[in-house]
Amino acid sequence: MGFGVAMVVLLAISLIFAMAIGGNSAIVASNSLLSILAATLSVMFTLAGPLSFFIGIYTIIRYKEWSICKPLAGLYILAILLFMFGEFLFPH
Repeated sequence: MGFGVAMVVLLAISLIFAMAIGGNSAIVASNSLLSILAATLSVMFTLAGPLSFFIGIYTIIRYKEWSICKPLAGLYILAILLFMFGEFLFPH
């Protein structure tokens, strides 16, 4: 559950970061500290979701734990797969 919460918090921080720079990537490119922050946020956000899914599946199989948080992690991965499938089927 911790990785799921971390994913939501990191998403909120990255959205606030994007609003603060106004969507202008030139600001990030000109400042090395901001580029490191942007890269770190994106990597941590990308890893937190799948880790919550895999750890959730592990606890379901190993400890027979069926709390509501475990299927929610599965919904996150399903949303990612549907998004990727849609991008390949209907590119824009």
